Amino acid sequence: MLLDDLASVIATLQQRISKHGDSLKGNETRTRVALIDPLLRALGWDVSDPAAVTPEYNVGGRRADYALLSPDGRPAAAVEAKKLGESLLSHRMQMLNYSNASGVEYAGLTDGDHWELYEVFQRGQLEDRKILDVSIADTPAHQCALQLLLLWRPNLASGQPVPANEPILAAQPQPQPDPTPAPAPAEPEPPLPMSPGPPPDGWVALSSFTTERGGKPPQAIRFPGGQESGVRLWRHLVERTARWLWSTQRLTQSNLPVSSSHRRYIVNITAVHPTGKDFTIASGAAGTPLFYEGNISGISSVISAKKLLEHCGINPADVHVRVAPGPE
Repeated sequence: MLLDDLASVIATLQQRISKHGDSLKGNETRTRVALIDPLLRALGWDVSDPAAVTPEYNVGGRRADYALLSPDGRPAAAVEAKKLGESLLSHRMQMLNYSNASGVEYAGLTDGDHWELYEVFQRGQLEDRKILDVSIADTPAHQCALQLLLLWRPNLASGQPVPANEPILAAQPQPQPDPTPAPAPAEPEPPLPMSPGPPPDGWVALSSFTTERGGKPPQAIRFPGGQESGVRLWRHLVERTARWLWSTQRLTQSNLPVSSSHRRYIVNITAVHPTGKDFTIASGAAGTPLFYEGNISGISSVISAKKLLEHCGINPADVHVRVAPGPE
C-alpha cells in the first residue's frame, strides 16, 4: 500500500525533525541525506538512479539540487533544497524564473520539512501557481502522505499531476512481482477509450469553439473514436492533440514539422523554429518525441490545435471540447 508505506516514512522523518532538528538546521547536506532523499525515494524518485534523478541540474544558468526526470529524460520538475528551517520565501520567484527559462513545467522548494510545488507556466499570482504546500512536522502522517502524492513519480512524471483527495491503495512506485497490483487513483488518467457517438451535453465542436483573452480553458478534449483527455491549461489543447495524432499514426516524422506561420512551428521533433530560434518554452508531448511551443495564449492554442488536426486530415468539427461552466 503506497499510502501506508509513505506515511510510515513520513512518521520517521517527523521523529528525525523532532530529535535532530538543531543539527539539521546547520547544514543543507545533512538535511538532504536525513530528510529529503528518503522522502524522494519513498515517492519513487531514487536519487541514486541517473534515469530518475539528476542532481545539480542546470536551470536558467544556475543549478537546482534535483531534476526529477520524465521517462523521456526531460525534467518533470526541478527541486531546490535548503537546510532545515531556512526560509523559502526569497527563493520562490527565483526558482520559478529559472525553471521558466529552462522550460521545466514544475518547480519545487523544500527545507526537508516544508514542501512547495509550483506550476511554472500557470498565469496568475504566486499563490495561484502553487499546487502543494505542506509541512511534514505539522501535518498528521497520512494526511501529509496524501498531499505529497502530487510528487509521486508516476503522477508527476506524467506532466499533469493530479492531487489525491481521499486515502487510496496504490501500487508501489517501483515495479513489483505482484502481477495484479492495486490501481493508483492518484495517477492521472490517460486518454480513456469511450463509446463512439455524439458527445453528451456540455461538449462543443472544436471547429466552433472560441475564447476571449483571459477566458477559461475547456475541461477536456474528445477525439474521434471517443478518446478523452483532461485539460487544465490552454497549451494542453495542443499537447493532447499532438499526442493523439502521434498515437494514431496520423502525425509522423514524414509530415513534420507543423507550422503556424513562416516564422513559427506548432510542433516539431526539435525545439527550433524555422527562423533558427529556439522555442521560447520548449514543452514535450508526453509519450512522444515531439516538442511544442509552450509560450502560447488561449486563442492561439485553439487555432493551433485546429491547424494540427487539419494538417493530419482530421476535421476539427469531429473533435469536441467540454466547456468549463461559467459563473452562476
